[in-house]
Amino acid sequence: MSEIVIEQNEKVIAPPLLGRLNIYSNTPLDEQNIIAELSKVMANHIVNVTAIEYLYWYRRGLQPILGKIKDVRPEINHIVVENHADEIVGFKNGYFLTQPAFYISRNKDEGITDKVKQLNEYLYLSGKNEVDNKVVDWFHTAGTGILYVTPTDSDEIPVKVYALDPRSAFVVYDLTPAHEPLYAVNIVLANDKECIFDVYTKTKKYTVKGGYLGKMISNGEPFEATPVSLERVEPNPLGFIPMVEYHYNSVNMGAFESVIPLLDAINETMSDRIDGIDQFIQSLAIAINCDFEEGVTANTIRQAGMITIKSVGDNKADFKILSEQLDQGQTQVLVDYLYQQVLTICGMPSTTKGGTSTSDTGAAVLYRDGWYQADTFARNTEDLFKEANRRFDEIFISILNRKKGLGIKLSDFELQFVRNETANLLVKTQGALNLKELGLSPEITLAKSGVSNDPVADVANSRPYIENAWNIKPQEVDENINEVSERTL
Repeated sequence: MSEIVIEQNEKVIAPPLLGRLNIYSNTPLDEQNIIAELSKVMANHIVNVTAIEYLYWYRRGLQPILGKIKDVRPEINHIVVENHADEIVGFKNGYFLTQPAFYISRNKDEGITDKVKQLNEYLYLSGKNEVDNKVVDWFHTAGTGILYVTPTDSDEIPVKVYALDPRSAFVVYDLTPAHEPLYAVNIVLANDKECIFDVYTKTKKYTVKGGYLGKMISNGEPFEATPVSLERVEPNPLGFIPMVEYHYNSVNMGAFESVIPLLDAINETMSDRIDGIDQFIQSLAIAINCDFEEGVTANTIRQAGMITIKSVGDNKADFKILSEQLDQGQTQVLVDYLYQQVLTICGMPSTTKGGTSTSDTGAAVLYRDGWYQADTFARNTEDLFKEANRRFDEIFISILNRKKGLGIKLSDFELQFVRNETANLLVKTQGALNLKELGLSPEITLAKSGVSNDPVADVANSRPYIENAWNIKPQEVDENINEVSERTL
């Protein structure tokens, strides 16, 4: 993508921002219809690209305030960009993936546990942890992120994973209730006027060349369309569509997209605030009934800093500075309100909300300052991430089972996120002790108290200590683990 430069007084026009469109089709691809079908879905993709492009550059600081026009005293026209969009995305990225996501066993069988450990090793070698960060950054910015997975010829690293730019990649879903992926498209710029479209179905890979993407690939005028042709058709030995689409929320909006009007208002208020300060310092002067000495002009008054004046007839001469200062206190109240609304709507904690109190408990502070709200938003995103990631899991274990003979099933493991395990730990552990006294099993105790994100695995790994602390027999621990596992499967 080319860099975009905006001149002052040049408006930054925002496209309609209502979340990215899901692209659907009910027509399976073949050699005869691929050009026509690709043309249909590209229309929806370009709508998405227009919005993604705007959000991408908005997050980088290209915001409407840069085109600010000031008609009165245009020489005093300060432009201030408080880039809270980047702040929001940065916080969401770090909070959602505090640590890399990993797989945990859903079965107490040691053989399965060993396979899950190997699975995590291959996950690390594939680069998935780094790619997750890029995908998450994309869907927090623009609502969607795309992951691409492919087998390799390497024995040590059998699978590699890459993050794709959602401006040049998308997935098309069928019209069944499950909305299964029908095919996926990755667009590569071949030269100044042509693109290569790699189209993947579960059984074939089509390569289409030609067409144009206009401003999607250039900041200039749209190119004249070149002929589109099907270059080649190859089998897809993977048996899966190798691209997976992830979403931040159910409407495919970015993390800051819903508060862009508030962010623009903050920029405008801060810019006008600086203008007000500058205009106070450079206040205009007014002369009433003054007779200046010969040669005295506005420029000489400005340079000298003082003048000598005399009255005209009976009219008393007066020379004063017009100064009306902006009420900075009221302006700050407005800015604080706008920023607080941004944090509330985006589900971000506040460092200033509510003040302090010596009587506040740890939980009260977390509720008051918005940390539980932030965690709720992250858990909603986590559910959507896991839903999409199951498609990646299918591809991942299929490759490993074929190339490495791992012999693992989807029901043997699940994705786990680590977040806030130590938050308010004293209260959690006290709650766990109280639940233990009630006679609840170790797994239920750890789950309900919030001490563990994965009580089944933690109890299995701590079996000797659990037996001693709970004064129970080993078979009772195994029975509890099996019972909880069956409930969660």
